[in-house]
Amino acid sequence: MDQELKKSIDTYFRTRTKGQKGVIQDYILVPEKNHDITLCDNDYLNLVNNEKVLDSQIVDLQLSAGRGVVMSPVFLGYDDPQYTLENNMGAWFGKQCHLAQSGYNANSGLVQAICKSGTHVYADLFLHLSFYDSLAAKGALLHLNRHNDTAQLEANIKKHGPGVILVESLYSTTGTYCPLEEIVRIKKQYNCVLVLDESHSFGTCHSKGYAHMKGLQDDVDFITASLAKAYATRAGVVFSPNTRFVKEHSFTYAFSSGLLRNDIVRIEAMWEVIKAADDRRQTLLTASKLLRSELSTVASLTTLEGQLPSAIVALRVKDEDEMVRLHRFLSKNGILGAPFFPPTTPVGSPIMRLSVHSNISKDDISRVRRVVAEFYGKEDTVRGYAKFNTPVAANLELMTSV
Repeated sequence: MDQELKKSIDTYFRTRTKGQKGVIQDYILVPEKNHDITLCDNDYLNLVNNEKVLDSQIVDLQLSAGRGVVMSPVFLGYDDPQYTLENNMGAWFGKQCHLAQSGYNANSGLVQAICKSGTHVYADLFLHLSFYDSLAAKGALLHLNRHNDTAQLEANIKKHGPGVILVESLYSTTGTYCPLEEIVRIKKQYNCVLVLDESHSFGTCHSKGYAHMKGLQDDVDFITASLAKAYATRAGVVFSPNTRFVKEHSFTYAFSSGLLRNDIVRIEAMWEVIKAADDRRQTLLTASKLLRSELSTVASLTTLEGQLPSAIVALRVKDEDEMVRLHRFLSKNGILGAPFFPPTTPVGSPIMRLSVHSNISKDDISRVRRVVAEFYGKEDTVRGYAKFNTPVAANLELMTSV
């Protein structure tokens, strides 16, 4: 092995993680196996094992006359199931649709298609890392803006000129929504291209995502999403004005294979369920607001009360040591969260993320609050269920496992 590479590996394990086993083992893995409150995944609508979806896949596997084709999606014929589903989803969404192998693949491939050497790109500091490899490969000129700071975004565009604006509708590490109305104004005023990653909002706040909820879908040029969140499957999606141009100008899309037939069946079945899932969305957002309200008295959150409640409730922690201790304390009490640290978050800003799902109960929320309060040594002031006697809590009383 190259000595410089060996030195880098040795230094990483010696200095980055105290147990010298690597970040995963030292920071994330916990000895407990049974967690009755799981808040670490992205199955926001509790659909991963939905019977209708699974039955559709089982029937396809049993009755399918062929295995389908495994080839670049650029060459799929008009009668291919992926091509058909893309057309149907595009008509429903209001833009042309391309299904990619993952959310990472969707973001990386789109940047390859719309950027070239010297393109000015304006990205939020918390933008997902899936965009960056292709930005570097294309020689784009990257200008980072402080999180949700539209004044800095506008100042950078005034200084450097029009380009591509990259933002997320809902940021995965903070649970904050982007100020989309103001970003659209800037995009229009300075003749920029706007790309919106809707991975954590597609299907949750609205069946079609945040831009549609705001009525701004026609003002956003490109919308991407990972389908490994609310759709609980293995794929990504790109909605654009011209899918053929995007496909044929992206190495990522042209040189990746299309989706497997059974994955197409799953996406289509999941799409039908999600379109009719207003009850799950209401339950999810109600529970998220209540959990955020409960935790605000005992911990520091990354989002402020009063915002549109998202399914992501992120706790600020002092440093990585505190994050690990909180993670293990929650685990010992049967609660599994998701610790985030560099490169997922900026250096010195680790968080503990709790992802709410539509099957969480008010008892679960109360228990999470008590455990967090105990960890921080604060008196648990929850008065039975007195705090639940609010209009928000009244909705929560109606929650059912659907």
